[in-house]
Amino acid sequence: MNSDRLVLIPASLGVVAFVWVLRKRLLVRTRGVEVDARCYDREWRGQGGGPTFLLSFRTADGRRMTCSAGESEVPAGTRTGDTVKVRYDPVAPGRVETVIASRRPLWKRGDLIGLVVFEVACLTYIVG
Repeated sequence: MNSDRLVLIPASLGVVAFVWVLRKRLLVRTRGVEVDARCYDREWRGQGGGPTFLLSFRTADGRRMTCSAGESEVPAGTRTGDTVKVRYDPVAPGRVETVIASRRPLWKRGDLIGLVVFEVACLTYIVG
């Protein structure tokens, strides 16, 4: 098999991942329901890493859901026991973001930027 064709495999997977992530973000923004979540714990990463905030909220039908958020996705000074506004997709409550994250422009999302850089690198290799 030609090596140029092999590069198309990760490039194609990158496009699928980009569309998947973008779809999730747009669904939460368009039909998301805003609720208060309670920060029930913080996990600390290795040296130099910031905390991950563990959040718990209830859906409109009473189900208890949990999610995590990075330091830049919660209000400054958030501690265990504080409330954080989140948006979740009522069709799929696992799709959830903090309100701060959902208001961030899509071009400022690290995951989307990473996928675009990956795609550009694959395409540059194929073309050049």
